[in-house]
Amino acid sequence: MRVLRTSMAMAAVLGFAPALAQAQYPPQGLLTRYVPVFKGVEHDLPASVVKGDDPAVKAAVDACKVEANRKGFTVRDGQGKLLRRFIDANGKVSQRKGEKEASTHLDQWSYYLDGFEVYREIDADDDGFLDEVHWLNSGGTRIAQVQPLENGGSRIVGWKRISAEEASKVLVMALVQGDRALLESVLATPQELEGIGAPATTVKRAGDAATARVESFQALSKAVTATGWSAQTGWSRFDGAMPHVIPADAAPGLKGEFVLYENVVIFADAGNPAKAEKMAYLSAPEVVKIGETWKFVELPHAVDPSNPSPGRLVSLRTDIFSTGPNKEDVAVSKEQSELLDRLNKIDVAGPPVGGDKRALATWHIDRAKLVRQIIAMVEDPATKLNYQKQVVNNLAEAVKTNMLPDGMGVLDKMIAEGGKIGTFAAYRKILVEFDLEADEVGADVLKVQKDTLAKFEKFLADSPQADEAPEVLFQLATVNEFNGDEEKARTYYGRLSKDFAATDAGKKSLGAIRRLDSDGRPIKVAGNGTHGKAVSSEELRGKPLLIVYWTSASEGDQKELKELAALREKLGAKGFDVLGVSLDDDAKALEVFLKDNPMPWYTIHEPGGMDGRLANELGIISTPTMILLDAKGSVVNRKIKRATEVEKALEKTLASKGVGLNLDVK
Repeated sequence: MRVLRTSMAMAAVLGFAPALAQAQYPPQGLLTRYVPVFKGVEHDLPASVVKGDDPAVKAAVDACKVEANRKGFTVRDGQGKLLRRFIDANGKVSQRKGEKEASTHLDQWSYYLDGFEVYREIDADDDGFLDEVHWLNSGGTRIAQVQPLENGGSRIVGWKRISAEEASKVLVMALVQGDRALLESVLATPQELEGIGAPATTVKRAGDAATARVESFQALSKAVTATGWSAQTGWSRFDGAMPHVIPADAAPGLKGEFVLYENVVIFADAGNPAKAEKMAYLSAPEVVKIGETWKFVELPHAVDPSNPSPGRLVSLRTDIFSTGPNKEDVAVSKEQSELLDRLNKIDVAGPPVGGDKRALATWHIDRAKLVRQIIAMVEDPATKLNYQKQVVNNLAEAVKTNMLPDGMGVLDKMIAEGGKIGTFAAYRKILVEFDLEADEVGADVLKVQKDTLAKFEKFLADSPQADEAPEVLFQLATVNEFNGDEEKARTYYGRLSKDFAATDAGKKSLGAIRRLDSDGRPIKVAGNGTHGKAVSSEELRGKPLLIVYWTSASEGDQKELKELAALREKLGAKGFDVLGVSLDDDAKALEVFLKDNPMPWYTIHEPGGMDGRLANELGIISTPTMILLDAKGSVVNRKIKRATEVEKALEKTLASKGVGLNLDVK
């Protein structure tokens, strides 16, 4: 077996002066000799470029410097930016096969992009073989477990951590490289599914699929190749609405909740826009979270854009609501199973698009009728309630089309039933009435809004502990805040944070109260920066600081960011800075946006979007939200709505503080 990188044992380094080390190991040698074991790592000056004959590249490589010390080597470019770092991280002394005596060895190999480490290989036990590989910063989040191959090289045998997006990227790489072992690393095993309490039917389905994997892998490879996939094909993007949670009480016998993406699509890139529209994309019913890893329950199927057809529609959700996990006594009848399969097909297809109201209403009505047939066969109260709420939602959406004249009457009958389904129907009816009234020609939207708030108040008076009460309180709080009545908003936020503190709305309300009460008080906003390091507003004290919450999906936010960038360029040298907080749900979309639109300030981003920690800490309910801090970190203005208001707010603030900053910049 090949021993990994033994030619550079640390025993040969000890005692070397930096100049001697540079002579012994010139940058050309280090940059070409040591390359990532696994493909697809984007890093500065990859070996394929270094070995080229381009004079400019050769000059850039020759300008690199090698720094040596007792731990290893660091390679920097001519401007001092990090390119590589090869070190003995654990300090162990060991004697490897073929060595005469024990010594220290390199055991960590790091590769950089734009000055940040993106990829790291680790020999944890110092035996000369890779054990782990980490992708970092813009390289991703995944941690691979690695083993040596008998005939040399290394292979990934599992993951300690991998996101759903990265799992889809690995899947595409496995297909392109024809690597079935790599493919298996992102497919859930029957044992893993059993471990998280998946239904017996799902576990069996995964086992059957694993048995037939060779044939199915070959068939999938053939299907994508027929539409233009090749050795040059790469991963493009992962499309999934957002992760869903199936709660532990959704069906009898569940051991815990399931976190998963449903109905995901994976696109590949041929490197040629003209071919992209003709290339097959991949579709999968779900990707499920298992510990810190995300895995496909089954192999996705290929969809030919020229002849799209649905793939296998059986899913984890179907299994859960069909049989319950590992419970023979709750197995459903053949009739119910057929109904559930029909429902799953309807949901995969989704409602019609294109503005045909009659078609949309028909889709919702047909789905509601089907769900009612399923309800008649369900005995578990929690499952029955879940399906009943689905019927209410379908009826409400059909009523909104104005194509179901007696729809309101049906909702009223459900309200009259009382209980949880009655309060849910009452809540949905209020929302439907608002939509219908606000859409009328010549509607007085402010009056419609006022009437809706009154209906919400009556709902709370009639059903103060309803499951929908937190959402109703949050609607009342946010609408009043938008309308400028902060006292009313504070009252509703207070009720939420007291009576429903454990709910998502309750948590955000605590932050909203903190924000409303922040005038003149110091606040701290901190988190992970998109540049790979932690960022805190406290580190930027000493000059006025504008904190701006935004999302890349909003064109309005994008416009404000451009204007703020111009303002910072104008006033930055005079004492003004900006700290961005991205509330994007999609980290990849944010990465793409920032690559095309680099911000001249730090940007913080963490998972969760508008429901995440960054938004909840100060109860952020819309973007852009801008909060101006003075040089001491205290809030001086939290009501700025536009970038055009910032300069005036700064001028007023600094004037009141007696700060001699000249804002009349030429």
